[in-house]
Amino acid sequence: MPLDPAVRKILEELNKVMPQMIKVSLDEFRKMFRAFFTSQPRRPIYKVYDITIPGTEAKIPARVYIPREGNNFGVLVYLHGGGFVLGDVETYDPLCRELAAACDCVVVSVDYRLAPEHKFPAAVIDALDSTKWVLEHAREINGDPEKVAIGGDSAGGNLAAVVAIMARDQGLKPTLKYQVLINPFVGVDLASYTIREYSTGLFLEREAMAFFNRAYLRSPADAFDPRFSPILVDNLSNLPPALVITSEYDPLRDSAETYAAKLAEAGVPTVTVRFNGVTHGFYGFPVPHARAVIGLIGSTLKQVFYNKY
Repeated sequence: MPLDPAVRKILEELNKVMPQMIKVSLDEFRKMFRAFFTSQPRRPIYKVYDITIPGTEAKIPARVYIPREGNNFGVLVYLHGGGFVLGDVETYDPLCRELAAACDCVVVSVDYRLAPEHKFPAAVIDALDSTKWVLEHAREINGDPEKVAIGGDSAGGNLAAVVAIMARDQGLKPTLKYQVLINPFVGVDLASYTIREYSTGLFLEREAMAFFNRAYLRSPADAFDPRFSPILVDNLSNLPPALVITSEYDPLRDSAETYAAKLAEAGVPTVTVRFNGVTHGFYGFPVPHARAVIGLIGSTLKQVFYNKY
């Protein structure tokens, strides 16, 4: 279907500054990325506070969102997008507030280490360490350790998929209840229709993707590591049930939907929802589709955590 008019308007404004964003320093690029997403309204939440998670390689900052008074909430460990190079808990504060309210759950937003200062697999290690900590300390943040899900978007969706696989392989207990993958990057894709047709002028640019990969990976060989390309994992059985959200005009769409199909073929209960008329990252835009995707995640996780919609 045609590009949503509200999304088109945002893209027109973004495309005016995108060339300048690519040319500025990384610090400036990060500030501009943060400014765009933090300009969205911030929903009031019962309690929001920052913590530090003791990781195996680093102290990991995180932000905890508690939706209302109470205990034994489900917990969503959320891993932000940004190509492993951009983003932080502040950038994703508006989105995580919405998720906590919609899902009626605790959200733990993880500030994993970024590239190029910290190369692959630093982000993977921090994401896994944070998930282990939440499973072990859920009650300290008003959560239930038996009701922990992993989620993320774009690069964060990559990390969420990888953590789900590593948690299975390492036999983490309690097991993760669910995985939410929003516009996930699941591995290098050079030939699909969407990577060829939607990599220019539609928010996620080919040039930016190449920059992110160069910044994050230690060498081209890392692209074939399953901790970077979960789509290459042979055995996807016995993973948490999944909600995979894709966008019509996202260059990552085809590979994400292929990954969802591989999950389903491996016997993992998988729901794939494509939002038509929108681009990569639409869930952070001030558009009706963003409210719809938050509502979908909310109804899904309330069913998972509390058996209610």
